Amino acid sequence: MKLHLLSPSSCGVLAILSLMIKESSAELQWNVKGSPTMLSDTTDVCSSNQGRTSNCEVELDIPASCVDEDDTSNCPIVFFLHGAGGSNNAFKQNSDVHDNGVIGVYPQGEDGWNTGPKNSNECDPDDFDCSSDPDEGAFVASIISTLRDMGANGNIYAIGSSNGGALANRLGSNAGNSIPIKGFVALVTQLLSSPERNGPGVLNYNQPQGSTPVSVLNVMGTGDGLIPYGGGSSGVFGGDASFQLYPAIQSMEVWSDYNGCDTGNPIEESVTTSQGDGTGTFYRYPNCSNGAIVEHYAIDGGAHNAGGSSFNDISARDIQYDFIRRCEESDPTDPGPPPAPTPPLNPSPTAAPVYVDDDTLPGDCVDDPNWHGKANTDHNCEFVAARSQRCAWESTDGVLASTACKVACNTCEDVDDDNESPDDESPDDADDDATEDDVDDDDTGDNVDEDDEVDDECVDDPTWEGKYSAAHNCEYAAEMPNIRCNFVNSEGTPASEACKLSCGTC
Repeated sequence: MKLHLLSPSSCGVLAILSLMIKESSAELQWNVKGSPTMLSDTTDVCSSNQGRTSNCEVELDIPASCVDEDDTSNCPIVFFLHGAGGSNNAFKQNSDVHDNGVIGVYPQGEDGWNTGPKNSNECDPDDFDCSSDPDEGAFVASIISTLRDMGANGNIYAIGSSNGGALANRLGSNAGNSIPIKGFVALVTQLLSSPERNGPGVLNYNQPQGSTPVSVLNVMGTGDGLIPYGGGSSGVFGGDASFQLYPAIQSMEVWSDYNGCDTGNPIEESVTTSQGDGTGTFYRYPNCSNGAIVEHYAIDGGAHNAGGSSFNDISARDIQYDFIRRCEESDPTDPGPPPAPTPPLNPSPTAAPVYVDDDTLPGDCVDDPNWHGKANTDHNCEFVAARSQRCAWESTDGVLASTACKVACNTCEDVDDDNESPDDESPDDADDDATEDDVDDDDTGDNVDEDDEVDDECVDDPTWEGKYSAAHNCEYAAEMPNIRCNFVNSEGTPASEACKLSCGTC
């Protein structure tokens, strides 16, 4: 056997071919839950970035509902950032991106993220020209650029815990053209008050620098012994006194000021928690001039695991996705309350088809095969049928699902000569020619008078609205009942009591 040596020119050709293969294979392809693709295998996001070793990898998790017919996507893109010494391995199972219709990005850090002093660093923190240590800003920016080239056009978000939360704060602080982040969730860490910047590159500032709106959700425990709620130094800085943390509330005030919110008058609400001593306080900074959302949960007595706490029996992950949903709904040009809600973030369209006997339905009682929700073409009448609350969704033309999807929404009798509201008559209790008084007892198995009494009580209060926004009415609560039905109005009445029909609490 002969050993054929490659000339330098041949090696150059192979390198170019390898790069071309990677670029040609970098397409937006959906995957099943639990089996993300390896973006770092088909692109150069690891090989071309400073400070990345063989440990570097980037997983890309794309639900089928997030890939359009032209192989592009407008779904939100969420970076999930592990803590120091952690791994990206678990995100494919616990990120819930397939249940919430977002694209998940799971990068692996180099023994964590280079947001402070690290034993593995070769350069001083203030050596911004360092060419060996990880440049986290450039790394994330290159991933975003690659995703844009692949056709992923959605807004950018990040969810990070501990050291990952520090990187989330760093990304928000350097928001702009290279890192167009719309919002982030930082768990159990806050902003650094000093130094102003550290680490290689130019995307390394530790406090917000630009003018791009950045929404912030922060969760911290007041009893955290590693990252102190009251700020100051931390053992994670290895004794380097130049690294200091803001007190948690002051960190939120920095973000509030940056986003033009009413910093001096945060709205406070007591909450129950599953960490710490079981209680906490929710802070919301209102009237942000650029449409941003700035919120903070303080868990009384919570330790460094407080980021996993539920609030008012709502899981941490549901809180995080509700934050992203509200960011998607917000209008940065409108300083007023957020607009009426759009449907949830592209949930996976797995509803079963609706089968009906055409002989039993009036001639005009059909589902419009061309109707779909304004957020996703997959949100058709079959998708609406799986959940009654979706009948309040509308198309891009403003046509409600309840109007277009009569079979799916059971609204064949909604429009009659008396122009009754759908809430005035239950489809199970009437037909085209009958009134509620004509319903036979056998239709329900109960006395008609008893049914009428239940129907009268099972209604939504049209005057109820959440204390944070007039747009947060019963229809809004119906879009995410497991979360929004816990909202209260200015008098303390929860949606679950006022919006019985929407919340299913009749």
